[in-house]
Amino acid sequence: MAFLVSVDPGKDKCGLAAVSRDGTVVARMVVPSADIGSLMAGFLKEHSPERIVMGAGTFSKPIRRRIEPVAGGLPIEMIDESHSTEMARALYFKEYPPRGLRRLIPIGLQVPPVPYDDFAAVVLARKYIESIGPGDEQKNR
Repeated sequence: MAFLVSVDPGKDKCGLAAVSRDGTVVARMVVPSADIGSLMAGFLKEHSPERIVMGAGTFSKPIRRRIEPVAGGLPIEMIDESHSTEMARALYFKEYPPRGLRRLIPIGLQVPPVPYDDFAAVVLARKYIESIGPGDEQKNR
C-alpha cells in the first residue's frame, strides 16, 4: 500500500507518483492537466494512499480544484517545489542513463527526451517524507 500520492501540477500536464513510506516508487505517470480529476480518481483507488502531496507552484490552485472532488476527504499537503525540476532531471538520468553518443555530453547540458513530470512528483513525495521525519511518520498514518 502506498504511503502517499504526489502531484507535480502543470499547465498542460501533471506528474503523478505513488510512493511508499521508505521512498520507494510504486507507480508514476504523466497525465494531461485537463484529465487530472478522472485519472486521479483511478490512481487513488488503485493505490489507496493516506494523503496527497502537491507542489505549491504556479498551477497548483486550478489543479487542486480538479483533484479535491475525487480526493475522498484525503488530506492534501502543499509542498515547496524549489529545485524539483532539476532534481527530477537528475533522477530521470539516474534511471535512464544516456546511451550512445549522448553519454559523452555532460548530464547538466541534456534534457530528457520525454516529459519527466512524473519524476518531479517522486521528488516532491520524497521531500515530504523527509520533512515529516521518522518520528512524525506514525502520527500521519
